[in-house]
Amino acid sequence: MDAEPNDRKIGKLCEYASRNPLRIPKITSNLEQRCFKDLRNENFGCVKAVLCIYRKLLSSCKEQMPLFASCLLGIIRALLEQTRQDEMRILGCNALVCFMGEHCHISMDFDSLH
Repeated sequence: MDAEPNDRKIGKLCEYASRNPLRIPKITSNLEQRCFKDLRNENFGCVKAVLCIYRKLLSSCKEQMPLFASCLLGIIRALLEQTRQDEMRILGCNALVCFMGEHCHISMDFDSLH
């Protein structure tokens, strides 16, 4: 399945997550398991969809980032370890840059509180 990620469904999932932050760990745990399975099966379209969801979560659920950061970092690590799949390694690099950009923004916000 190499279909393009469905922006409407991703938006609805992220909207649900932002309204129900206590569900975020379960949502992201399922996404992480799905991503690892799809990586093993070389179902890269689904891996890309999972990363699209995380990109949207990073922008729409900034305050809840601690609830999903470890799952996202686990996925990024797995992507960066894909030595035979340059496209997946590039996807991992892009995801890391997005994560760091959002994380640095939050860190600066906290620094300004001192």
